[in-house]
Amino acid sequence: MVRLVAVGVLFTAFTAFTACALLDDGPPDNRCTSNQDCFRAQGEVCNLEKHVCELATVDAGIDSP
Repeated sequence: MVRLVAVGVLFTAFTAFTACALLDDGPPDNRCTSNQDCFRAQGEVCNLEKHVCELATVDAGIDSP
């Protein structure tokens, strides 16, 4: 009886783990069609030629002495 319960618990845990792994979409891709698709809070903009999000280049101004 204890073995049957143990097998049932292991089977349930295994099924739940594999279901989560199969349904996981993975990380989002870096494709974009406009700046709205990118993470703008960290300065990303859409490169419309390559259709990927890239960090915007920042002109720092003048050099310090």
